[in-house]
Amino acid sequence: MFYPKLKRRTKKEYHNRLGQYYADYRKNYDKIAEDCKHRCVYCDILVDEMGGEGMQLDHFRPQHHFPTLATDPYNLYLSCPKCNVLKSKDWPCSKDPTRPSFVGSVGYLDSFSHQASSFLVVDNEGAIVSLGGPVNYMVKKLSLNRLSRTQIRRKRVIDNKKNNLSSNITMMMGKILKEARDNPSLTKEEILNKLENIQVLQQKINSL
Repeated sequence: MFYPKLKRRTKKEYHNRLGQYYADYRKNYDKIAEDCKHRCVYCDILVDEMGGEGMQLDHFRPQHHFPTLATDPYNLYLSCPKCNVLKSKDWPCSKDPTRPSFVGSVGYLDSFSHQASSFLVVDNEGAIVSLGGPVNYMVKKLSLNRLSRTQIRRKRVIDNKKNNLSSNITMMMGKILKEARDNPSLTKEEILNKLENIQVLQQKINSL
């Protein structure tokens, strides 16, 4: 539901007809968006949740500090405009491109190298809670728990609960119907008791 594992396609798939990277890195937008699963790698908002506001390509290692990576698609990540602006050219770690993207609690998780679930969780209110690493640095620097984002993540939590409860209701109804067909001795009271359990689940859905 949040921060899925990401995987890059091969570098060759980003090449132009000459076997080189595009001088205009934005020509690889669609492929990078697909690699990032059409979501901001920082706040996790989906393109479909943006209300018409487009996504941008962020230079993970800022081109201000890493000019040689300016057109390298492996350094381009999908980002919402707000996260992109807030991150800008911030890079508190080594300016050597072979060095880690964070040290201790400072820096940035690399969505293609680090599994977010090892470093953070999203609570029932949609807030990102750090489990370690640079998450608190990122939350503060990129305002990842800004209201617009916590509301969207909270809606996902609620929708997921509703879907799970609906699935349980469907499964229980199927079992009740099968029991009623296969067991003629099943009493009216027994059936009503089972239906009451379904009613409780329906009330939970309505309360969300």
